[in-house]
Amino acid sequence: MQTCKTRAARARRTTFGAAIVVALLSTTAGTAAVNLQDMAGYWTGTGKVMLTNGNSENVKCVVIYKVLPTGFRQNIRCASQGFNFNGTAELEVGQGGAVTGNWVENTYSAKGDVTGKATDKGFSLAISGATFTAAMDVTTSACKQTLDIVPTGLEVTRISLGLGKC
Repeated sequence: MQTCKTRAARARRTTFGAAIVVALLSTTAGTAAVNLQDMAGYWTGTGKVMLTNGNSENVKCVVIYKVLPTGFRQNIRCASQGFNFNGTAELEVGQGGAVTGNWVENTYSAKGDVTGKATDKGFSLAISGATFTAAMDVTTSACKQTLDIVPTGLEVTRISLGLGKC
C-alpha cells in the first residue's frame, strides 16, 4: 500500500519528468533563427527543481535529438538525488509557428500533450498531463538552451535548466 508521502513524491517526479521531456524537445522545433540540423545530436546540462517547501534539487540531464521528416524526436534521461527519469517526446511546428505534440515518460508511465507558439527567441508553451498543467518559456541557440517551467498546483514550483552542445 502506498503512503500519501510516496504518492506525492511519485506525482512530483512524474510532473518534473513530463516538464523536462516537453521542455527539452521544444527547444529543437524550428524557427527562422534556429538551424534545425544544429539541434540534432547529444546535449548535456544541469539545473534546479524548486519545491513548495522551499527545498530544491540539483538535476543533471543527457538529451539526444533526432531530426524527423515532420519534426523532432527527443530522448532524455535526467537524474537528481531523489529519482531518475527516462522519457521521449515528439513535436511539430506548423504554419505561423503553432507548436503541437505529445510526450511520454517511460519510468512513471505518464503522457500528455503540448501546445504553444514559436517566438523570436524560442518558444512559449503549455504542457498538460492527466494531473497537471505547466507554462514554459524556452530560449535557444545552436549551442545553448535555457528552460523555465512553472507547473500549476503541484509540489514543484519551478524548474530551471541549461543545456549545452558546443
